[in-house]
Order: sequence, then structure tokens, then C-alpha cells
Amino acid sequence: MENTREKVAAVIAKLRSSGMTCDLFGGWAEEVLGLREPFAHSDIDMLYRSETFEELDTKLREIPEFEEVPLKRFRHKRAFRFYGTLCEITLVQEREGPFTLFWGDVPFQWDNPLLHGVLVVVGMEPISVVSANNLKRYRDLHKDTQPHRWRDPQSLEPSA
Repeated sequence: MENTREKVAAVIAKLRSSGMTCDLFGGWAEEVLGLREPFAHSDIDMLYRSETFEELDTKLREIPEFEEVPLKRFRHKRAFRFYGTLCEITLVQEREGPFTLFWGDVPFQWDNPLLHGVLVVVGMEPISVVSANNLKRYRDLHKDTQPHRWRDPQSLEPSA
């Protein structure tokens, strides 16, 4: 199964049926909001609004179609493969507004509202999507989140 709108819908639906709500982010979010032309996506990015990954980690282990990617297990991120497609989930916490603490020590403040005002139907599935303003803000400030640190073994968070 290629990385299509239907696969995006299937991932979101599978998470939702397991009690996890994730919001579409990254290139797919930009595409479904009409902010960029359709293109071949290498992954599916999502945000997870919670204080920790504890519940998500438990649920992900219970879903046989999700295969964790241990080399992308960080303080701020989890990753898994769904029928061959890489899916990445970034943690968004809430304290005086939504924020992500990249690597455990690099704060990134999201603008309010975090999400696009209405659900967007993708592959027959209603999906919450990150706002256009936050998609642009993240793209503009991505280097400030120190993405080079994913190669540092010290950045990895151990599996439970």
C-alpha cells in the first residue's frame, strides 16, 4: 500500500479506534489544506496532544499493524511503520499554550489555535489538521528545533 490519502485516513482511524487522537501535520497537512501541490510523501506526520507518551506507547504496542522504529524514539517523538510507511508522532504539551520540548530541552511554542478550525475529510475519514499558521511557523523555524540531534545516540529514549 503506497503512502496515499487512504493510508493517512487508515492510520488516523486505527489510532482513533484504539483511543488515541492524533492531528495531521507536516506535508500531508499542507496538502489537504491546499497549501502545497500534491507530491510523493515519504512519511505521515502527526501531533499528539498530551503531557507524556505513556498512554500512546502502551496503545502502540497493542496494534499489530504498527511496528515501532526504535531509532526514532525521542523525548518529543515516536515513530512506527504502518504497512511500510513511516509514521512520526510529535508530542505537544499544554502550559500557557501548546508547546513541544524537542530533545527534552529545546522549547518550541505553537501558536493558538493549534488546529485548523474544522475537521477535514481525508479518504472518507474526518481528521483534525494542524493550522496553516502553525504549519508555516514550524517550517520556518524547523532548524531551531535542532533536527541534527536525531543522530546523537544520547538523544534516544529507552523503550519500556
